[in-house]
Amino acid sequence: MIPFNAPPVVGTELDYMQAAMSSGKLCGDGGFTRRCQQWMEQHFGCPKVLLTPSCTASLEMAAILLDIQPGDEVIMPSYTFVSTANAFVLRGAVMVFVDLRPDTMNIDETKIEAAITDKTRAIVPVHYAGVACEMDTIMALAKKYNLMVVEDAAQGVMSTYKGKALGTIGHIGCFSFHGDQKTTPLAVKVARR
Repeated sequence: MIPFNAPPVVGTELDYMQAAMSSGKLCGDGGFTRRCQQWMEQHFGCPKVLLTPSCTASLEMAAILLDIQPGDEVIMPSYTFVSTANAFVLRGAVMVFVDLRPDTMNIDETKIEAAITDKTRAIVPVHYAGVACEMDTIMALAKKYNLMVVEDAAQGVMSTYKGKALGTIGHIGCFSFHGDQKTTPLAVKVARR
């Protein structure tokens, strides 16, 4: 039986916690934050990584960076965690939910274009359970209609789409390291280093 939400323990956790406590930097801009940001930039091939307390905070930051205004429409899958929608609703956006593909549980890329209006500002694909959305189609639609793409890759850490890390294909990518999120065997292997 596969244990549900069992955290990967690699043996260095206590040493790292002691190092963080000794440094006086328990959160924010400490050495482990910098190491994680640099590692992600290097391995994911993205120009800049900013760590936030959660994927929720990252999604909220994305909505602010996109300057989402009341009445703007944001397209996302009909099945996602509430934070995906709330991040944009907090700015006054109207959510436009698109049905899922039953084979992936991801947004059905063939139904996105019909949901686009002159009020649409962004598409937010959610990579469910580490399974990639059809990003080529989504990015082509975004280009055609001049839309921004915010990837909710909370469950896609270390997963890829055609060799590219999820969360690095759209204009903004949001990740999560919460214990409930899906982790790939590669992510556990990396944590052991």
